[in-house]
Amino acid sequence: MLEILVASINPVLNNKIKDYVYSEKHKWKEGLYNVKALTSGYNPPYKFFDELYDFSYETLKKHTKKDWKKSCWWATYYSQSDHCDPHNHQPETLSAIAIVKAASTNPLYFRENDKEYDIKEHDGMMLFFDSKYSHGVRECKEERITCALDFVPKIPKDSRNIN
Repeated sequence: MLEILVASINPVLNNKIKDYVYSEKHKWKEGLYNVKALTSGYNPPYKFFDELYDFSYETLKKHTKKDWKKSCWWATYYSQSDHCDPHNHQPETLSAIAIVKAASTNPLYFRENDKEYDIKEHDGMMLFFDSKYSHGVRECKEERITCALDFVPKIPKDSRNIN
């Protein structure tokens, strides 16, 4: 059974990200693996990702009782007819998608055992899920903006085996 944690980011942060993407997307390229839309590329130095990760750490700590660290991140701008082929984010452990600008056609879906689950998106929605879950984006009928974040467990310094 799919387990997806849904949270909402601060509307001020959401609008800040949206404005930044609009100002930067002309520099982006298409074709980040499965993504058939404009992307920032992996690990861009955008400050808003620090704020998304801070929110994520708090949310994940509350729900998993574990500490996490960032692995990789990127932003995506979808325009009409853009899509993303089904994929997962392994070998990472947990992943998140922030829906900065939702599409009314709800193109995001998850797959499990040959069944697809559509996600009813809204601006500011943030989904946390196991990185092994297959998901994709159907052809967009309108513009859509998302941010993806991946996480791995944080290993406490005192538990590392140093020889």
